[in-house]
Order: sequence, then C-alpha cells, then structure tokens
Amino acid sequence: MTVQDRFLISYESRHYEDANWGVQADRWTASFYTAADTKVFGTAVITRVVPGVTPNPREVFEVDPGLLDRIPRVVFTEDGDLVPDLAKMRPSLLLLLESVHVTDKWRGKGVGMRLAVAALRQLAVPGTVAVCYPAPIHDHGPDDPCSYESDDPEVRRPDEEAVAKLQTAWERQGFAEFDQAVYTMALV
Repeated sequence: MTVQDRFLISYESRHYEDANWGVQADRWTASFYTAADTKVFGTAVITRVVPGVTPNPREVFEVDPGLLDRIPRVVFTEDGDLVPDLAKMRPSLLLLLESVHVTDKWRGKGVGMRLAVAALRQLAVPGTVAVCYPAPIHDHGPDDPCSYESDDPEVRRPDEEAVAKLQTAWERQGFAEFDQAVYTMALV
C-alpha cells in the first residue's frame, strides 16, 4: 500500500457573496483521513489570494485574520500590492497556509505537513506560490506579541525550539525563508 492509497484529503471552501472580497477571506479547509477510517485526523486551512484581482487583501486580513499571524504584513504592502521581492516571482495565485493541525496520534510524524503540501499542490494553478509561517499555533491577534519572541537573547523558550524544528521541516518540503520567518515555495 502506498502513501497515496493510505491517506485521503477532502476539501471544503467558504466563498463569500461579497463581490469585492472586502469583508471575509476565501478560505479552504483540507481534511485528512485514512482509507481505512473515514474519521478526520487533521486539517489544513488555506487562504486563496489572486494578485491584482483580490482588492487589498491586507485590509481584508485586518478584519478577518484567522490564524495567518504575520503573513499578510510580510507579503502585502499597505495598499494591498505584493511586496517587491514577491512580485518578482510573478505569482498568478497565492495560497496562504493558515494552519495545519493533526490529532495527537499523528503529531510529530510529518504526516500533517506532507498532506498540507499535497493539499496546496492540488489547489495550485500554474504560477502558484504557497506561503506559510512555520510556528506553533497561538490564539492571539496579528499585532499581539508571540510567546516565542524573547527579548533576552540568552533565553530560549520552548516555542523558539519548536519554531526552529518546524522551519527545518518545512524547508525539507521545499519551502525557503522569504522574510521575517515567513516561507514561500513556487508550486507549479
């Protein structure tokens, strides 16, 4: 049995009637389960942004940030355009990986990460760039300080070590650091 035969991904999306995409983000949820058991053991939440079509995504994320944390501030200018280094990549679509979560049984095995990348690839079109911020999920707003950002360089908090491990793991999947610990990968 191959990995592809063992794991399955289903998708659910939330599209909003707001024609100018001015209030709510276009989010997809990929649910992970095994062929033997249809009980969902993990999810990935992915936000789609079409550069030049989605009006000022940074403003939208200020209203509806989800768990995107710093990604909007790193990849979009105040006016909602792509920052110059990302614009050079000429993406036709951005897939912002908001979160990946798996149950305790599957945690630490890399399964959620591999399935999240597979989910991103399935949603990609030619020219897609995936964006993620490898860090533990925190329940705070985008302007609130993260617990792993220590003011004391001699102090390493548990989250700092988790971030370093997550960054290395995402690099193994093909992502590279873009700016301010936000990572990108051209998918197609």
